Amino acid sequence: MPDDKFSYYQFQKELGYEVYLRFEDSEFENCFTEILDLIGFDKVERDEVQSKAFDQKHTKVLRVISATPRVTKQINQPDYMFDKYGAESISQMGVYDVYRYKDVGMMVHGSGNFLWELGIKSTRDKEALRTILTRYLSFALASKGVVGFWGVPVEEGFIVMNPMKSNYESVFIDLNKKVLMTCDGVKDLDSDFEILRLESGFYKEPRRMKREELLSFLSMNTSYLSYTGFEQHMKSTIHDLVELAVGYIYPESRYKPRQVADDS
Repeated sequence: MPDDKFSYYQFQKELGYEVYLRFEDSEFENCFTEILDLIGFDKVERDEVQSKAFDQKHTKVLRVISATPRVTKQINQPDYMFDKYGAESISQMGVYDVYRYKDVGMMVHGSGNFLWELGIKSTRDKEALRTILTRYLSFALASKGVVGFWGVPVEEGFIVMNPMKSNYESVFIDLNKKVLMTCDGVKDLDSDFEILRLESGFYKEPRRMKREELLSFLSMNTSYLSYTGFEQHMKSTIHDLVELAVGYIYPESRYKPRQVADDS
C-alpha cells in the first residue's frame, strides 16, 4: 500500500513520546477519532513521522487494521485457561507477546520491535477499543518508566479504580517529566499529591495508608497486563511513587463521580 495512504497519531506530542498509531484506511480510522482524542493522541503529518530517525528500543508504532479472516478466527476462539478471568488474555508466540480482547481485537507486540500490529474485528464496543489502546500505551511506555492506572484525576491527585468504575478512564504518571496525563490533559505533578483508594464498606474519615499497603495496592492495579511481571523501569517508578505520594482510603459513599456531558 502506498505511504500516502497512511495516517499517524502521536501520544502527547508536546511531551515528545515516540508512541504512534498508524491507520491505512480513512473510513476505518474515523471509528477511532473520538477515543483517540480522549486518550491523548494528536494527528501528525506523515512526513513528520517518516523523517525521524527512530530509536528501535523506545519508538513504538502500532499498525491498526481491520482483522483478516485468520486473525478474526483467533480473536473469536475460546481460551479455556483465561476466559474465566474476563475478556482479556495475553500469551506468547515466539519472541512476541499476543494480547487478545475476545470478540474485538488482537495485538502482537514485542519490546525489541518498533512496529506492532493490532487487528480489530469490530469497532462497535467503544469501551473495549479504549481498553485495548490503553493497554497499548501501558506496553509502549513501560520502558520509559511511565506507569498507568485505571482511574480519574481529582484536585488532590488521582483515584485508582477498576476499569468499569473509572468509566474506562486512565491516568499515566511520568516522574521524570513530573506530569500526570489524563483525559483532561497534562497536569504538572505536585510534590505532595495524593493517591486515593475507594472502599465501599468504609464510612469513617479518610485513613492514611501505610507505604507497604500503598505499594501493594498500586502494584496490583496498573493498566499494564503481563504474565511475566513488570519491567524494571516500572518497578522503580511504582516504588518512587510510594515515596513521593500519600495514599488514603476514602469512603466510596462520599465520592461523587463527575457528570458525563449530555450531547443531546
